Amino acid sequence: MATAENQTGNFTRRDKLVEYELTAQKKWEDAHVYERNAPEEGDGPEHFMVTFAIPYMNGMLHLGHAFSLTKAEFAVRYQSLKGKNALFPFGFHCTGMPIQAAAGNLKRELAHALESEDEASDPESSEQGQQTSSESAAASLERKAVGIFHSKKSKTKAKTGGLSQIEILKSMGIPDEEIPKFCEPQHWLEYFPPLGQRDLKRFGVAVDWRRSFITTDANPFFDAFVQWQFRHLKAGNRLAFGNRPTIYSIRDGQPCADHDRASGEGVNPQEYTLIKMGVQEVKPEWNTGDNKVFFVAATLRPETMYGQTNCFVLPTAQYGIFQMNNGEAFICSYRSALNMVMQELGPKTKNEDGEDCPVQLATVKGSDLLGTPLSAPLAKYSTVYALPLLTISMGKGTGIVTSVPADAPDDYAALKDWKTRQNWRDQYGVKEEWCVPFEVVPIIRIEDMPEWGDEAAVYLCESMKIDSHKQKDKLTEAKKLCYNKGFYQGKMIIGPYAGKTVQEAKPLVRKDLIDAGLAIKYYEPEGLVVSRSGDECVVAYCDQWYIRYGEEEWKNKVLDHVQNHFETFNPSSLNQQISAIEWLKNWACSRNFGLGTRLPWDKRWIIESLSDSTIYMAYYTIAHLLQGGVLDGSGEHPLGIDAEQMTDAVFDYIFDLADEPPADSAISRESLDKLKREFNYWYPMSLRCSGKDLIPNHLTMCLYSHAAIWEDRPDLWPEAFFTNGHVMVDDEKMSKSRGNFLTLDQACGEFSADATRLALADAGDGLENANFKRKTANDSILALTTFDNWATEVTTSPIELAKERDGEYTFVDKCFANELNRLIKEADAGYSKMMMRDALKAGWFDMQNLRDQYRVLTDGSMHRDLLRRYIEVQALVMVPITPHFCEHIWSDILHKEGLAVQQLWPEVDAPFDESLGRQYNMLQSNLREFRLELQKHMQPKKKGPAPVAPTDAVIYVTKEYKPFQQTCLKVLSEVELDENNEPVDKKFMGNFFKDHPLIKVLSKQEKGMAMKFAPFHMQTEVRTKGKAALALTLPFDETRMIEDQKGLIKKQLGLPGEVEVRDAAEDSAIDKNNRRATGAPGRAVIVFYAKDSTE
Repeated sequence: MATAENQTGNFTRRDKLVEYELTAQKKWEDAHVYERNAPEEGDGPEHFMVTFAIPYMNGMLHLGHAFSLTKAEFAVRYQSLKGKNALFPFGFHCTGMPIQAAAGNLKRELAHALESEDEASDPESSEQGQQTSSESAAASLERKAVGIFHSKKSKTKAKTGGLSQIEILKSMGIPDEEIPKFCEPQHWLEYFPPLGQRDLKRFGVAVDWRRSFITTDANPFFDAFVQWQFRHLKAGNRLAFGNRPTIYSIRDGQPCADHDRASGEGVNPQEYTLIKMGVQEVKPEWNTGDNKVFFVAATLRPETMYGQTNCFVLPTAQYGIFQMNNGEAFICSYRSALNMVMQELGPKTKNEDGEDCPVQLATVKGSDLLGTPLSAPLAKYSTVYALPLLTISMGKGTGIVTSVPADAPDDYAALKDWKTRQNWRDQYGVKEEWCVPFEVVPIIRIEDMPEWGDEAAVYLCESMKIDSHKQKDKLTEAKKLCYNKGFYQGKMIIGPYAGKTVQEAKPLVRKDLIDAGLAIKYYEPEGLVVSRSGDECVVAYCDQWYIRYGEEEWKNKVLDHVQNHFETFNPSSLNQQISAIEWLKNWACSRNFGLGTRLPWDKRWIIESLSDSTIYMAYYTIAHLLQGGVLDGSGEHPLGIDAEQMTDAVFDYIFDLADEPPADSAISRESLDKLKREFNYWYPMSLRCSGKDLIPNHLTMCLYSHAAIWEDRPDLWPEAFFTNGHVMVDDEKMSKSRGNFLTLDQACGEFSADATRLALADAGDGLENANFKRKTANDSILALTTFDNWATEVTTSPIELAKERDGEYTFVDKCFANELNRLIKEADAGYSKMMMRDALKAGWFDMQNLRDQYRVLTDGSMHRDLLRRYIEVQALVMVPITPHFCEHIWSDILHKEGLAVQQLWPEVDAPFDESLGRQYNMLQSNLREFRLELQKHMQPKKKGPAPVAPTDAVIYVTKEYKPFQQTCLKVLSEVELDENNEPVDKKFMGNFFKDHPLIKVLSKQEKGMAMKFAPFHMQTEVRTKGKAALALTLPFDETRMIEDQKGLIKKQLGLPGEVEVRDAAEDSAIDKNNRRATGAPGRAVIVFYAKDSTE
């Protein structure tokens, strides 16, 4: 790969950019440029407050964080250029289980490693290493652990597999002697947030660091804020307490919320009905004693149990027989039994690690369960048998599958296989009497699908030619059709609820089964969830506090706000946000342990990590006056306020929930009013930026929480969210195993901050995954430093040496100035719509191209005033993306007063001249076509003499479209275009154009030409020029324009003779092949010739 470094042989170019960055950052810091305050009095300038979802501090910030936060970073700098008082505060998240889990993992790994070391050591050294009475366990562990990291025994893997916690910390560059300190969760809070600040400062973010803080009760000010928030939620009846099915980590001993998970974010408990199929012949070796023994199958469709013909097991799997309540034993997978006992369906015991587990009476192979006679609830057959099914997943359900072949295509296909394939029966020892006598039992009729009959699965398998239960793809499609039609359109034709719809019958049948003791309510996670401690989570019944998200009145207020008073910048983001508001329901907000704030009325509980971070944006508005930039609030307090003084009444007054301050507060009225003024000025939050993965949880909770705390003040609710997809690196998911994982510090070191920022801006916008290209970052180093060198040269060289000029503007000068104004507006539009790649295209790539074209068209003799304006514009429009570089251009090259980051967006010094713009584009287009024609003219023929270099040329101008083309343009003017000048109806040619009355009256030959001309014109002309390309005449005199630029054209084409401009309608002896007939208004045709040979 070509890089700036290997092109120059060293890192000089990058290091120059880094030097500019350090200089700019020192200027900004000295000027306190990003420290934004509310005005002392009056309204002041319009505010803009952007926030970013605070990153979790269990490691270093990486390129994924950087990509998402650049959306906020670019936005705040742009809004500052637009004259707003723009604020970007930034905090660090430490609440919850991840840090606690990582510290626990490390402690276990070190203990194991030390145990191995002790076993190999002599008694004397062992005795010396014993813990003293005054030494804490953690301190002892830290003392002993130093020095083990180079031992092979230190390579203990975490239970989740992959890197151990020790290796993870080492991979972050943490020194060996520092690692044992991370056994204490508090050390993570002290270690990583300052590094996060360091890396973000190196990246050049426009953050007011006075307002930064960490979460948890390690910060008493934030702790008081969260307690105030939750007392308000409780007082507003937004909280409740109860015993609920919850995703649960047995190792952690508490619920496992989204941010506590290593994988499975967004997964919820799934409710099943557990069908109990009684075993008719219990084998002595099963060790079940007096227990009644059942096969148990988890189903979502209990109303179909009337149609059971058998059940299925996986022959190759290991099953367990587990003790349950009421003298019963269940045969199922271990994983499902674990879920059951955590839901109090059976007794628990402890495993070798001291963790809860089911009481297992025996282990049995799936193959040994085949042929077991069973009593299936509601089944027509008094006895059904266990048959093999090779596609069972032991990671979902119980590993036992009940079979209803009338309405389950998988079941029908499998039963048919065992009934008809003697060789399969012989292979697995399946007897005929277990399967052959059993016929499909109809249970549901889909009345508007009479061809399906009463056996939908049978019909679909036959019509789709499914002849084996191994045809997974076809069966998946058939299952979807069958279940959807059956459940939503079917009626029961069997049992006491015959005649009722399936939807009506389902809860009734389920209740009957549970009341009769033939079934049990059962939950498991709807997908795999792994906690950060490394264990697979289950569903357990837990006493817990939860937030009543989804309550109808509350939800409707939030929906109205999002649908009518909110900006998401993207229809897909809006749809996902609305779905999340509808979907989010009761959310467990309390945990037994971890880091965080304790529930103020019940200190046994800690508020979980998503629930304490929903309105901290309001805390940003006052944090600097309370904490003074010290992350945990332990420094000097600017207003002399202690955390204990921040009572609920004080917070109510500051956050505009009370008109008067509390009379008993020790805080002065002046200080309280100053805090209140900050909040009232900065709120509502103008914009929040985050990854799209936070839409279903954090962002939705943010909206709900604002609507709860400021219930009667929707004017204080968030105004806009911007969400983006994840970032890949070089078209691959970023990961350490792929070698493309980059921390923010590494990226700034490898490419410089500004080159990294530019490549991130180019990576993409919207919800689709973006792509950071190392090549783009390396190319940016070269491009930025090349521009630097050029700008230095043209601003310092004497005018006579630089080939520059002054005086009156030429046509090309005017075009350049006009196009520059257009690009200023396009960059402006890109930033304002949060389309950062569009802003970068207009504000950097297109401006660079414009400058290059100007240089070519003027043969390097550019107008000095325009060059200085161009450099100034280039510096200002790129301030959001490459602020350090722009600061250098502003101060060191243009020698402007003040700081670039404090300037205003460049003015458009004249309205964009559409006519002049079309002339410029036409000139560029014509020159491009003329050059191609010249190449073609000089192309050697296969036969005949070598071509003679032309000396002269004739340019033919077509003043009118042909009649059929004019008809086409009239018809095309009726086609609706989108914002990209593309037809809204992509099939407009077939749906509209060809049947238009004006087209129908054309001759057959003209119709044929029209069907070619119309799409070509839409693609080549309308796409770039919009509706203007459909006008029948040009808004300027094309002949005059080309006449005026003959000298330029001649010079560009290198013709020694003359260039003549003629009307294409005239006869011409020079145009022997009638090429002028191919022209059109705005698209001139050139014919080259050698004057001597013509004469």
